Amino acid sequence: MDIERFLKKVFLFSELTDAELKTIASVSSIKRFKKNDILFDEYDEADSFFIVAQGRVKVFRIDEKGTEYVLHVHGQGELVAEAAIFNEKRYPASCEALEDALVVYIPRSEFIDLILKKPKIALKFMSAYSRRLKQFVKQIEDLSSTDIKQRLAKYILNNIDKKISKPVCVLSMSKKDLSYSLGTIPETLSRALGGLKKSGYIDIKGRGIIVKNIKGLESII
Repeated sequence: MDIERFLKKVFLFSELTDAELKTIASVSSIKRFKKNDILFDEYDEADSFFIVAQGRVKVFRIDEKGTEYVLHVHGQGELVAEAAIFNEKRYPASCEALEDALVVYIPRSEFIDLILKKPKIALKFMSAYSRRLKQFVKQIEDLSSTDIKQRLAKYILNNIDKKISKPVCVLSMSKKDLSYSLGTIPETLSRALGGLKKSGYIDIKGRGIIVKNIKGLESII
């Protein structure tokens, strides 16, 4: 795989010059992980970050009762743990491959050395990183302050396909993965979907969630 060409397609590096991309690619490497392999554990030293090139990985935490909360499911082109290398000495969560995965590995020390030598890279990177961090913090707050019906209703409303005349949320992931990303289990998600359908708020056809009552969903949030 051509790392430089791949990085160009990643939003974080899209504004970099060819020379800047070449510099970052020079310290990057490719790693392969099998399904269920751990990329890093919570509290491991944050010595690198990753970009998913193929497959999917999940970032999760386990509470004191042993309950797993999936914070995010990352797919192709998405970054994993880029915030941790700047703000944390340890990873604040764990990461596991949901399927066989190929990732671009960027070591912390070499990457920081590069942006210290080339401040323009730092400015471009930090602009995108700031937006991502705000989204991540908000997601954690939502998981801790709302129940599954609220999170599901919010997800549906935020992901309505505006290109379609009727209000439809087309799932970009399996219902199992959606349950992970909403911090629950598939059985609980199924019950929540069934409850919304029974209330007349939605209908379900394949990977599409047809919104029949937008105000009804808004009232749940």
